[in-house]
Amino acid sequence: MLRGIISLFAAGAGAWALSAADGIGQSNPFRQLLGQQTEERTDTSIWFERADGNGRFILDRTMRPALLWQEGGREVIALYRAPASGGGQVWLSDTDRTVLRESNLGGWTYFPPDARDGVIVEPLGRARTLVAAPAGGDELQAAARDMVDTLAGYSRNEVSAQLTSLTQDQNPYIIDAMAMVVMGADQASRRSMRDLEVIRIGVGEAPRVSYDGRTLDISVATHMGYGGRPSSEYIRRAIDAGGR
Repeated sequence: MLRGIISLFAAGAGAWALSAADGIGQSNPFRQLLGQQTEERTDTSIWFERADGNGRFILDRTMRPALLWQEGGREVIALYRAPASGGGQVWLSDTDRTVLRESNLGGWTYFPPDARDGVIVEPLGRARTLVAAPAGGDELQAAARDMVDTLAGYSRNEVSAQLTSLTQDQNPYIIDAMAMVVMGADQASRRSMRDLEVIRIGVGEAPRVSYDGRTLDISVATHMGYGGRPSSEYIRRAIDAGGR
């Protein structure tokens, strides 16, 4: 049984934009590199294969930020490029985790959760771009019901969701943001979730998160595709920080 209230709002691209002070961190590439327009753009999407034989992934650099999807994975990871100590460059997640490193000689090292010390990867060839399929209002509402059902089980309050309903090309990134909320909440401490009342997901200039122990605010920059919403780990950290 649905344990909450879902409100859908038709809104323009400026709805619910959170202020620059919102969020849980001030010194990571999630904030710093989003505004960098001098980054060289490489319009390619490439399959990479792990040298240890444990899978492959797509690195899509047709978008800013770049995107990475591990084959079979649930989450598309936004990556922000930065210089690496000793030369080359690293690709960081929105929580400052090093996901990829490219050497000056063109070699690549991948740092997945199952190989924290890194594993060599090799490019295989062109891949599809990481763009979500269009979604209508019915799909948006169904995803909202699933999210509310899950999060209501963690709270002692009735939980409601307030969502922006947009075009079919934008809706899938609101839906994906809801999936990130569920994944983040699943990993957060139960104590931090016990007073949750409202999940608000709207549209803003950049991805942001705010949580005060009762209201979880998510801002999604739908024009950035998957890179326009916070990662599940960023949301988890916001929930744990705000729920103390």
